[in-house]
Amino acid sequence: MRSFLPILSAIALSTPSSHAFHAPCAGHSICARHQLSRTSISLTNEPIQNESRDADATIIRRPKLEQSIASSLAAVSILLGAATSACAVSGGGLDYAGLDISGQDFSNRNFKGKDFTQVLAKATTFANSNLQGCRFYNSFLPESNFEGADVRGASFERNNMDNANLRNVNAGGAYFGDSLLDVKSMEGADFTDASIPPKLLNSICEREDVKGTNPDTGVDTRDSLMCL
Repeated sequence: MRSFLPILSAIALSTPSSHAFHAPCAGHSICARHQLSRTSISLTNEPIQNESRDADATIIRRPKLEQSIASSLAAVSILLGAATSACAVSGGGLDYAGLDISGQDFSNRNFKGKDFTQVLAKATTFANSNLQGCRFYNSFLPESNFEGADVRGASFERNNMDNANLRNVNAGGAYFGDSLLDVKSMEGADFTDASIPPKLLNSICEREDVKGTNPDTGVDTRDSLMCL
């Protein structure tokens, strides 16, 4: 009997106590796999939760972005609408480059600095308007009326001015091309410091309508052209 006590003690020590908690595993390898699987589940759950939170955040942010874009587009459309409906006045309004404004009345208005490049303006009247610094480059201006207009610094190069009326214009510092010879009248115009092709000056000075005094500046037309 005594010979069996050591054996029984060894068995008792190697046998797990019924009060101790152990994971229900069949062996060390199974327990290890079980623990790894639990770990992997816990690790894989975290990104899913994060993705869920990110998705929620995206859903929340997207309407705000759409509202911001919609507000910006609305503001742009309002500005464009205001621009297209505005009158052409100094410091704002429309430019007229490339448009057909033939036969229209642009008289007694302020178009300072506006762009009339390549405009079609046959028989259009600009009488007594402020056209300082305007660009009429490569424009079509036959029979147009500029009588009494302020065209100081304006550009009339490479255009068609057949029978255009330049009577009493203030053309100080303006730029002209060969078409200046084709205008209907220069009487009373002030061409002080205007840029005119030198080859035209003799022919211009021989014209009968190159006479008079500008009513606004008091300058003699022939003197402004340095005609002898």
